[in-house]
Order: sequence, then structure tokens, then C-alpha cells
Amino acid sequence: MQWGCMDFRLLTFGDLRLVDGAGSTVPFPEKGLLSICFLLTSSSTQKPRAELAEFLWGDIPMDKALANLRQTLSRVKNRQDELGIELLRIEQATVSVNVQAFTNDLSLLNAVSQTDPHTALEELLQLGRWDFLARTEVVGGLARMWLRTQRDRIKTQMLTTLHDTIAAMSEDADATIVKEAALRLFEAHPEDESVYQLLGETYAGEPQLESARHIFESRRKYRWGELPVDPDPQTLSVARRLFERQRNVAPQPRETAAPQQLEIIPPVPSGPPKLALLPPVNTAQNHQPAVFLSSALLEDITVGLCVLKTVTMVAHYTAEKIALHFDRPAMLEKYAINYVLDTRLSFDGSTYWLFAQLIYAGNDEVIWAERFSMEAQDLPRQHREIAQRVVAFVASYIERNEFSRDYFERNPGVYHQYLLGQRYLKNLGLPDIRRARKAFQAALKENPYFSPALSGMARTYHLEWFLTARGDAHLLKRIEEEAGKAIATGQDLANGYREFAAAKLFQGDFDESLNSFELAETISPHHADIITDYADALVHASQPAKALEKMERAIKLNPMSPDFYYWTAAGASYFLEQYDQAMSYIGRMADPAPAARLAAAAAGMAGDIRKAKRLVRKVKETYPDFEVDKWLSVVPMREQWQKEHYREGLKRAGFN
Repeated sequence: MQWGCMDFRLLTFGDLRLVDGAGSTVPFPEKGLLSICFLLTSSSTQKPRAELAEFLWGDIPMDKALANLRQTLSRVKNRQDELGIELLRIEQATVSVNVQAFTNDLSLLNAVSQTDPHTALEELLQLGRWDFLARTEVVGGLARMWLRTQRDRIKTQMLTTLHDTIAAMSEDADATIVKEAALRLFEAHPEDESVYQLLGETYAGEPQLESARHIFESRRKYRWGELPVDPDPQTLSVARRLFERQRNVAPQPRETAAPQQLEIIPPVPSGPPKLALLPPVNTAQNHQPAVFLSSALLEDITVGLCVLKTVTMVAHYTAEKIALHFDRPAMLEKYAINYVLDTRLSFDGSTYWLFAQLIYAGNDEVIWAERFSMEAQDLPRQHREIAQRVVAFVASYIERNEFSRDYFERNPGVYHQYLLGQRYLKNLGLPDIRRARKAFQAALKENPYFSPALSGMARTYHLEWFLTARGDAHLLKRIEEEAGKAIATGQDLANGYREFAAAKLFQGDFDESLNSFELAETISPHHADIITDYADALVHASQPAKALEKMERAIKLNPMSPDFYYWTAAGASYFLEQYDQAMSYIGRMADPAPAARLAAAAAGMAGDIRKAKRLVRKVKETYPDFEVDKWLSVVPMREQWQKEHYREGLKRAGFN
């Protein structure tokens, strides 16, 4: 069957689909339709194949992405031949859109009247829904940035037109069209405060506003964590319901193809840009307290910005190593870091100042520079200022409210104690862990609902349980209690779920633990420490292959990794029977002593009995009462084969 060229219309709001003149959906490859959207909204309607491949398949190797693209374009061409049209023009090196072959709702969006706001609003209502590509899955940094930009652009146009229409209305004018537009905009963006405020103006005093208020508050609590001061016991269930709804949407399967001989194409940058916040490295003894606090401040900002989907934050541990390296430019190039917040301390005789400048590493361009007071009472304001500047200049399309921590400003002393506690947690010894707990307790004495300190408290109990290895049920209960409070107050959801997941893991509730870790990672997808804890849980849940994949990603985010990363990767390798790799990971630890039991088991399974016996002696020097069965009774493992595998390695090494 043949159609005339103008019989086809591309719809991009709500479901992405191609329809015929009768409004019936015409089957067409979805990635072909997504390519058309990308080309229609770009400065050029023609793109190199490499750029289109990266857009469609994210950060997979370019050869595989291009192979996938060839398969997709082949299906597109076959379907176009069946329909007798050419929506996409497919050339050897490029792909372009044939804008004469169809109509689309984006052209209506671009052609609305600019002289009469009321007419423009009527034209916009012809689009139907206002949620651009509402149920279309995209992968990779480039596609996510594009989709966010388009949605923001469309929302801004709708808001502007609606505001202009309201301003031009007379008092006795019929407000029906305005109400319909406001409600449609709210349905598309229920979490946006400006949309909600406009809806309030439009529906003031009407029952629809109360329903909208409940929707807005629940979405805002989940997205931004701006809860009331008193804990909300419903927060956890609300977040889980939202998460379950997202998780139950089946992702589109990735197309795969065997690698083929490809033409040589210049490499295209992949993934979102990387940003590192480098702490000051002043070494003078009298500067140490200020260095201590400024480093903790930058680490906390780094963790907070891990919620960014369009910028990858380099973990603080690696940032510290880069700051101390004698050849910083080489390190930035080695780890492909695009932006750097470089800092240094100064002292004017009465006050310490943190000088910061945001630099684009590609050409050393200074984007902005400012200095910030390091006085305790100024720290919360400086936190907010630095975070907002980074968001404004590097990721301006992200909702800034997500990174504003207004609750820090309620009591500067609270935040100061919190930073002290975070710093003590860097040392994995019981004295420092207990010092951290005291600092968090001091913060909570001033503000019992300060969520970051609550999750910090949970972390101290987590680490104490792990280090003492006594299987103390009281400590597990405290982890769960403090994590539950952190989640309920809503300001530190990712770390709250992280510690809640750890408690469930130690209790042997593997499903609950993995669900909570998945939610923590969803909330903060670039938080390398959370990914590492998630991987550790996967090891205990008998999924070592998936755990090792996550560890490779965590190490990529934090390439100069702390010891726990290598320890976790070694555990995953051991249960995959990759014993040499396990020992190699442990060998990369600055202090491999804590992993000596695992190293001995790996050496035993690899047949290196001499090394195994040497490690057994080291373990017994520290833990003279160590017994294999007693230890395995404490360590949670989902499958019996896993315990037997570990037991066999420990026995071969020479443990009793």
C-alpha cells in the first residue's frame, strides 16, 4: 500500500508515534522516530553517523554503536520502501531528515502566533498533551541532555505564553482556555514550583487546587527532599511507590550486532562532562584546621552534586590525589576531566579565605572565580554558593532547587559539627568512628531532624558493626533506626537508603537491601561510594558478576580509589573463581591488612600455599581467636555454595 507524502504526521507529545491521515498509528522503528526528533530540533537536519550512533546508544564502544545504527537504518530503509516514503535520507556517512515528507507537531510549536497571546495559547492547545516524549526511553549523557533541554525549552514557551495571555485578559474575559492550559502544563510538570504557582493563580479558591497541592507536595518531597521539619512517616512508602512505578516500566532492549570492519571516523566525545572539586593543599602547620574544614566542605558539595544526571562528579578521594599530584594537567588528561574547581587557602591575619576558580580544563579558561570565608558561621552559606555556581555554569539545565540546601542555614554550628564528623569517618578505626559519632550527636542536639547527621550516625554504627565483627544485633538496630530517620526527614535520601540497605544486608534480608541500594543509586547515580556499597551487597547476595561490573564503574568514577573499592572488587573476583585477579585487587590497597583473610583464601584456592600460610599468620597476630565457622556464621551470604566456597579457601589456606 502506498501513501501520499502529506498523509503522515509525527506526534512527539505523550507517545512518540507516526500516524496516517486517519489518525491510525503506522508501525515504524522507534529509534528511527527518535532520530527524526533529534534532527528536527538540532541546528542542522543532517548529522554524521557517529553522532547519531552516540545519541541513540549512549556510552557503549563506538564500533558497537555504529554496528547497531547500521542495523536500525537497514530496518528504517526497508520500512520506508514498504510505505513508499523517505522520512530519513540515509547516506554513506550521514543521515538527514526529509522535512517535506511529513508534518509534525513540533512545527506547530515553532509556528504559534507571536502577536496575540490568546491565539497563541489556542494554537498550543491543539498539540494535545504537553509532555514531550513522555514515555520514550533514552540512554547516554548526550540523549539525556538533549531531552532535558527540549523539555525545558517547551515548558518555558508554554509558561511564557500562558503568562502573556493572563496579563492581556480583561476582568470579564472567559478564563476557560487559560484554566485548561494551566492544568495541562501542571499534568506535564507536576514537580515544577513555577507551574504550581501559576496553577494556584488560575484556580484560586477552586477544588482542583487542593488535589494539585497534594500531587505537587508528594513529587517535591521525592525530588527535592524539602519536607517539613517534623519527620513524615509516609515518605518511605511514597518514594518506594514512585520507584516501583519507574522500575516496572520495561526498558527497551538494546540492539546488538557483531563487530564489523568500520570506516575510520574521528572520535566523538561520549557521556556527560567530568567535574572535579580539588581541595586546597596548603601544608603549613598553622593552616591545617582550615585545610581540614575546607576539604570536608568540598567533599560534601561533591556528594551533593552526584545527583546531577548531566555532569559526572569525580569522587573526592581521587580529587584529593589529583590536587597533591606534581603534574595536575597530566592527571586531568589521564582521567578525562573536563572541569576543575581549583581552590587554595589564604589568611588575612584574622580570617581564613578559600579562593576558588572554576576552570575549563580544555583550554584553561577561568569561568568564574570567587573567595569564600571559612569562618564556622559562614560555612552553610558558602556550601550553597559554591554548589549553585557550579550548577549555574556547568549544568544550568538542572533544577537548581535540587542542590540548594536551605536547611543548612538554620544553624551554622550544626553544619560545622557535621563536617567534623564526616572528616573523622575517613579513618577506619574505632576511635575515629566514635569521634565522628560524637560530632554528629552534637549536631543533632541542636537540630534533631538534620538528615545528613542522621545518616552519618547510621554510618558510624555500620562501620563499628563491620570492624568488630561480633554480629551485634543492637548495632544493626541502631543503623536501621538512624537511617529510617534520615529517610523520613527527606533531605539526605541517597545516604539514608544506603545505610538502611546496609542494615538489611547484615540482617540477611537481601531483597530489601538490594531494592534500597537500587533506589539510592537511582537518586544519586554518580556517587561512587554508594555504588561500591551496592556492589558489596551484590557479592553477599550471590551476584558476583553484577557486583564486579558495578565496581568497574565505581573505580572509573573514583580512579584513585580508597582501599574498600579494591577489597570489594577482590571479593567479587574470588567468587567468580578469578583468584589471581582477586589478589591483584588486594595488592592495589594502600593497607591490605584488613583483607588478609580474603587474600589468604584466594591464595589457597590458587595453590600458592606459601603465600596463604604467611597471610594466615598475619591474621592470627591481629585476631588470635579467629575461627572459620564462627566468622562465616556472622558474614551474610544468600547461597550456601558461596559459604562453602569461602570455607574451602580459608581451610586450604590453613585456618581452623
